[in-house]
Amino acid sequence: MNSLSESSSKYKVMGVVVLYNPDQDVLKNISTYLDQVGQLMVFDNSDITNSEIVDKIKSLKNVNYISFGQNLGIARALNHAAQVAIEKGYKFLLTMDQDSKAPLNLVSACISVFKGSNNVGLVTPLHANKFGTHIKPIGQIEKTTIAMTSGNLISLDVYKKVGGFEEDYFLDYMDIEYCFKLHLHHYDIIRINDLILDHNEAALTEISLFKKKVHPHNHKPFRWYYKTRNMLLLRKKYKNIFPELYGIEFNSYLRMIVRMILFEKYKIQKIKMVLLGCWDYLNNRRGK
Repeated sequence: MNSLSESSSKYKVMGVVVLYNPDQDVLKNISTYLDQVGQLMVFDNSDITNSEIVDKIKSLKNVNYISFGQNLGIARALNHAAQVAIEKGYKFLLTMDQDSKAPLNLVSACISVFKGSNNVGLVTPLHANKFGTHIKPIGQIEKTTIAMTSGNLISLDVYKKVGGFEEDYFLDYMDIEYCFKLHLHHYDIIRINDLILDHNEAALTEISLFKKKVHPHNHKPFRWYYKTRNMLLLRKKYKNIFPELYGIEFNSYLRMIVRMILFEKYKIQKIKMVLLGCWDYLNNRRGK
């Protein structure tokens, strides 16, 4: 990692993981990156507090547990963590999902990329799901257009320049919107393809269809409200600026809808949430 040792790297980095009704696996997941950061903020958006898990989290060294007793959304949690990190003098923010395990060198590898360029806004690992599937990388390190939240190392100097995460989105696509902001300000997003993040989405399933594997996400119905409304918000703000990039994301959204209709349960409730998302977008409803 150039001349910067791993032990000194972590003191430049604060981590944040956002919880929502987690199970015991979150403790194992946290253990994979806790020693890679100077401090970890655990932002609990859970509807119901699991005292056993919370007590174990609070007992961990260099952990700051925060809960407001309600779901404030992922964007709000990440912005809160970023502001705290900036106030404490950290240079980078590591953003993690509760269902992700980090490789041992996640932080040090990402910082190496930042040291090699002045134009990087975000560095991300390659995501692999529980079925071992992921995109096919081109090289060891490459520029990419979009990065999901988990495993990202964000430059806080760049964060201040581009304006942070959009809290109107509350949940879905706030990470995509942040990437659009980076492109708007001409910052690069770099993916390290031999740095594998184990992103274990519990509801993800695998179905064989004509010798191909299909992976429905099986999101809960309420998620389709935010997916639909926020995709339309993305369209309004960025379609004319980045038509090709927006088109890729919109086509991905359409494919998810097709998989939902063909393979998932509770499709009537989910379709209703899609329609409600459209309605609330038209009526200018934002946030939660």
